[in-house]
Amino acid sequence: MSAILSKYSRTNKFEFDHLLVKKSNFSVTSTTNIQTLPADYVEGLTVYLTVPGGTPIEGTLFNWDEFLEIQNSAILAPTTSFPAATIFLDSDNTRKIQFSPVPPAVGTTYTYTLVYFKLPVTAVFNYTTDNFGNFTYNPTGSVDLDWDPRYYGDILARALMYLGISLDNQVLLSAESLKDANQKTDER
Repeated sequence: MSAILSKYSRTNKFEFDHLLVKKSNFSVTSTTNIQTLPADYVEGLTVYLTVPGGTPIEGTLFNWDEFLEIQNSAILAPTTSFPAATIFLDSDNTRKIQFSPVPPAVGTTYTYTLVYFKLPVTAVFNYTTDNFGNFTYNPTGSVDLDWDPRYYGDILARALMYLGISLDNQVLLSAESLKDANQKTDER
C-alpha cells in the first residue's frame, strides 16, 4: 500500500476506498495558479509539485484560512521544497484548486499532481440475448468502473468471502506478492 493510502486509511472514513484513488495533473504558470477540479473529485489526499528537470515533491493541502496565512507568511511561505494547495468554491459554486508557489518567470511551467478520491461511476453492463436465452456481453452502452487492474484480486477475494468461499493462504500470498511487485513497478 502506498504511503498516501496508508495515511488515509488511518482516518477510517471509507472501507475499501483505495479502488477510488485517482491522479490529475495541472500545468501551472505564473498566471494559471487557480484551476478547476475534475468533475469526479470527492476529497483530496495530497499534492505533488514537479519543477522542470526535478522530481516530484509532496506538498500539503490546506484549508482556505490556513492557505492564506502561510501564503502571506514571511517564515512559512510555500516554496518549491514545501509546496501547498487549497481547494475552494468560487463565486459560481465551481470547485477550484489554487497552487503555491507559481513559476517566477513567464514561459516556465510547474506540474502539480493532485491525488484524490474520485466519485464512483454507476456501472452499466449491457448485454444481448440469443435465441436460446444466453447472455452475451455488449461493450456498446456499457460503463467501465475504472478500477485499477492491480486490485482485481482484492475485489475477487472480498466477493468470494461474501459467498463463504475461503481461498487457500498460499494462493493469497502468491497473488499478493504479484500485486505488490506490479505496484512497485507502476509507482516508479
